[in-house]
Amino acid sequence: MRESMTFVALMWFGILGAQTIQTFDSIKDALASKALGVPVIHLDLTKSKLKAVPIEILEFPELKTLILDKNKLDSLPVWLPQLQKLEVLSASNNNLTYFPHTILELRNLRILKLGDNMIDEIPIDIDNLKNLESLWLWSNVIREFPASLGEIESLKYIDLLYNDMTYDEQTWLRDVLKDVVLELSEPCNCKFDD
Repeated sequence: MRESMTFVALMWFGILGAQTIQTFDSIKDALASKALGVPVIHLDLTKSKLKAVPIEILEFPELKTLILDKNKLDSLPVWLPQLQKLEVLSASNNNLTYFPHTILELRNLRILKLGDNMIDEIPIDIDNLKNLESLWLWSNVIREFPASLGEIESLKYIDLLYNDMTYDEQTWLRDVLKDVVLELSEPCNCKFDD
């Protein structure tokens, strides 16, 4: 028994002493580590065939990174804002058809990735994300860009590649976001029904 406690203590010291924080790729492994006293900071559930975000994630209040890429999610849960330490959220390559408003309550979020979905607009209150530094919305169908994006002082980068935008829309966005690096595809010459 004493040897196993020594092992756990050495493992704990090794993880924290070396500043190596493990990224967990399953809820089961994360829960097992939490039971040993190891903090769960990074959780990567990429390609987990999820249709809903597991509520067990609430067991990890210290979570800073949550990756939900390449699943079958069509929404994000209303309880997500309980993870107030979350700094990185990625839900790219899912089935989201709208920008999940629950994200707007994640006050410490720095990086948000929602690329390769079917999101059609950015909400006007996106500026609630005061600490947002980068926003990845590539391969969506976004045509609504609120001026409030310009109110996020920490914003440095936006990826809007492969969203059909006209030259005028791109010019307006560049004017609103003068100090932000914008990734944009060539403007389309398409006509949209308004």
